[in-house]
Amino acid sequence: MVPNLSNRAPPADASHETVVRLSEVEKTYRVGQVDVPALRGVSLQIHSSRFSVVVGPSGSGKTTLLNLIGGIDVPTGGTVELCGRDLRALSDDALSDFRARHVGFVFQGFNLMPVLSAYENVEYPLVLLGTPAPERRQRTFAMLEAVGLADQAKRRPNELSGGQRQRVAIARALVKEPDIVLADEPTANLDSRTGASIIDLMHEVQAQRRTTFIFSTHDPQLMSHSDETFAVKDGRLVSGGAEETA
Repeated sequence: MVPNLSNRAPPADASHETVVRLSEVEKTYRVGQVDVPALRGVSLQIHSSRFSVVVGPSGSGKTTLLNLIGGIDVPTGGTVELCGRDLRALSDDALSDFRARHVGFVFQGFNLMPVLSAYENVEYPLVLLGTPAPERRQRTFAMLEAVGLADQAKRRPNELSGGQRQRVAIARALVKEPDIVLADEPTANLDSRTGASIIDLMHEVQAQRRTTFIFSTHDPQLMSHSDETFAVKDGRLVSGGAEETA
C-alpha cells in the first residue's frame, strides 16, 4: 500500500489533461566533426495519470527522449511542453526549479549520491524543496518502508545491492509526489517478484496522486501494465505518435 506522504489533497480529475507535448522534436549531437541525429521529428502527447512505455532497440533514442521530456537536455529543433510550459522558454534557474517541483527521475545508473545514506538520498529532494524537517522524516521513512528498505536506511549506496540501489532511486523519485515520473529501465536490476511489487507501488501512486509515469523498458512485465506504448527506431517514432494519441 502506498504511504500517505503528505496532507496535500489529491488533484482534481484531470485524466484528459495533456501533461507532455512534443512537436517535431529533433536532437542532434556533435561528435568530433560529425553530426549524429538521435531524434528525428518526434511528435507525441501524453495525458495525465497514464502509464506510458517507450520501447525500441538500444541506441534508438529512448533515453534521449526521456531526457528531453524531463528538461535534462534541450532539443535541436521543435518544442517540448511539460504541464503546459514550453521548457525552452524557461531560464536555467526557472527550469531547475520546475524540474524539482514537477518531475521525478529514475536513472538507469541510479545516480545516487555515494556519500549519503539511503535515507539521505531519498530525503534530498525534500531538502531542496524546503520541506520542514518533521515532514521530511515522515515522508522519507514511509517511502523507504514502501520499497522494502526501512532496515537499510543508514547504509550508503556501496553497501547496497544493485536491486536495493534501484529501489532507493525509485523511492527518491516518488517521495516529493511529482506530477511526472520518468524512469529509464526502472525494473532492470530487480528480480521478478520485487519488480512486480514496485510496479504495484507505482500503480497505487498513479491512482492516488494521478501521477503520470513514462518508462523506457525492455521488461515484458512492465510493458504489460502500460496504457500506451511509443515505439522508437533510428530516432523516429514509428508507433504511438501524436496523431494516434490525440
